[in-house]
Amino acid sequence: MTEPNIILTGFMATGKTTVGKLLAKHLGYSFVDTDQLIVERSGMPVAEIFEKKGEPAFRKMESDLAEELGSKEGLVVSTGGGMMLDPQNASALSRKGQIFCLVATPEEIFDRVSRDTHAKRPLLETADPMLQVTELLKQREKGYGQFSQMRTSAKTPDEITSNLIGIIRANPDLRLSITASDTHYDYIVGGGILPFVRQLAGINGPVAVITDKNVGTRYAESLGHTDAVITVDPGQQNKTLSTVESVCEELVRKGFDRSTTIIALGGSVISGLAGFVASVYMRGVDLVQCPTSLLAMADTSIGGKAGINLPQGKNLIGAFIQPKAVIADVATLRSLSPEEFSSGMAEVIKHGLIGGKELFERIKAGNWEWGKGSFQPSSFTGLQDLIAQAIQVKINIVQEDPFQKGKRALLNLGHTFAHAIEQASGHGLRHGEAVSMGLIASVNLSCRLGHCKEDLQQEVETVLTGSGLPVRIPARLDTKKIVQAIHRDKKRKGEQLRFILIRDIGDVFIGENVPKPEVTDTLEDIKEKS
Repeated sequence: MTEPNIILTGFMATGKTTVGKLLAKHLGYSFVDTDQLIVERSGMPVAEIFEKKGEPAFRKMESDLAEELGSKEGLVVSTGGGMMLDPQNASALSRKGQIFCLVATPEEIFDRVSRDTHAKRPLLETADPMLQVTELLKQREKGYGQFSQMRTSAKTPDEITSNLIGIIRANPDLRLSITASDTHYDYIVGGGILPFVRQLAGINGPVAVITDKNVGTRYAESLGHTDAVITVDPGQQNKTLSTVESVCEELVRKGFDRSTTIIALGGSVISGLAGFVASVYMRGVDLVQCPTSLLAMADTSIGGKAGINLPQGKNLIGAFIQPKAVIADVATLRSLSPEEFSSGMAEVIKHGLIGGKELFERIKAGNWEWGKGSFQPSSFTGLQDLIAQAIQVKINIVQEDPFQKGKRALLNLGHTFAHAIEQASGHGLRHGEAVSMGLIASVNLSCRLGHCKEDLQQEVETVLTGSGLPVRIPARLDTKKIVQAIHRDKKRKGEQLRFILIRDIGDVFIGENVPKPEVTDTLEDIKEKS
């Protein structure tokens, strides 16, 4: 049985050696400190190597050691602060290991270094070591940011070790890094990882879970110890200011302060509602998204948008709040109904239309209708990879445009129509069902305006219906009401209607000032014939 290595990296004085020794003891692994091993083999301290042979010689020693250790197993490796900034070293050590980056504040690092009178730090031999610490951290921020982060400030070595052991035992199958604005967090996908949310997200302090009555009954206890579970009624009709007020009042009654972390446990409604609460409670507290529906996993839990509804339309009140982490336990998908699963597939297909032919062709070739053919709730072969591919499409766009000032608007493909259809139906349709209709409307409108070929609509319809989704607007819905709702859409500019249009798979764009008669004709064209 293999024993994958654990590699601890990060800036000096973040606790790599102390935590590494404790971790090795708990796991029964051998401990290796790369700096110490280099000292032993060279017969001189690191500072002397820098002085006599120069930094390039030391970095060569690190590279040779990375190749050597990367072929072994059962190790906890504590690396020098700059070792993993070399992509070749990171690649060598990650072949048989999982990398964690320990981080601390500049002030705490400086304090630890100042108290350690035995260690000589060549890189801090300057007139202003505190300034040097700050500058080096800034230079290395991007390099360290590629690894899973574990904050060590205000934690004991035992607490850090315990958190790492929890993460290792959870063994998530996939970890995607997201960098948006000045924030870095991980999107973690796995099966049976809900009990390890605290460790995976690095949560300290009190935890309040916000969930709905359906999801909370099934999964709230799986999170282990939490300080409160606040449940709300399910459904879009409850994603309102009054619900936000009642949740905030309960948080106050239970004594939650600014050190609180809110866990959003549920589907897309909870993702938006809990996110909004976290953005406004005490002027903002930490948020961890734990999506339990395919719709939330593939879309609403990513990107930091949180919103609530008004009678006039969806998400007309909102905020941006980046989570500490998104933790998706695919085991929760087993409890979805076929209709709920199909609803989520609408967002996956949307990402395929935006992201390019590879994902779209994968969806097209698969059997993703829940409960039909070979795809059953008990079989998740390929599903995690599909989710990961869809997630990556959104991550790439969100990282480029975290506050929706440009390219991120493309993620609204089909949604201007979908939100209006939802409202006209009195929210009697699932969001994904409305998105499916909205995607067809967008393709139809694009074709009507001369942007794409006519056969594209049939191709998209085939993929949507193959996932159990509707492609026609119900005959009972009033076209005039849908158009009125479109005019209230928050993405419009004054009286100009804006839609995300499509030229081909992977080629979508913002359509400005779309003629109103064409919109009406599109809605009538894709309506069920009574």
